[in-house]
Amino acid sequence: MRATRRSFIGGVWALPVLGIGGWAGAYEALERFRALSARLTGFPAASLDPALAGELLDALRATGDGAGLDGLPDGTADEVPGGLAAQIIAGWYSGIHPTADGRAVRAFREALVWQALEFAHAPGYCSTEPNDWSRPPAGADPHATP
Repeated sequence: MRATRRSFIGGVWALPVLGIGGWAGAYEALERFRALSARLTGFPAASLDPALAGELLDALRATGDGAGLDGLPDGTADEVPGGLAAQIIAGWYSGIHPTADGRAVRAFREALVWQALEFAHAPGYCSTEPNDWSRPPAGADPHATP
C-alpha cells in the first residue's frame, strides 16, 4: 500500500497528540511504534496508517500500558512484554483501542482483520471488484461439488 495524501495528513495531525516534545521526537516515536507494530502484526510498516498508529500509541500511553514503548531500541518486538504485545496486535487487527473509559472503536474498515482475510470485507462495505461474491475463493477447485 502506498502512502496517500490522506494518510500523510493524518500522520502529521497525529504527531502533536503523541505528547512528545518537538515534531522530530514525535515523528521518530511514531515511526518506531510503526516498526514495532509491523514486526508484531506481520504487515509492512508502510501499510500501517500513521494516524491509527498515533491514536493507538496515544491510547496505550493514556492507560499507562505503553509506558515502556519509548525505551525500546529500534522497535524490537522481542523486548515487549506479552500483555502489551497482545494489546498492540489486537488494536491493529480489531480497530478497538483502549481508553481511560474502556475500549473504543477507532477503526472499522481499516482494521487489519479485513486485509488478513482476503476473502472477506467489512460489513456494510462493498468490494472494489464487481461480482466478486460469485467467484470461488482463491485456491478453490471450481469443479468440486459441495
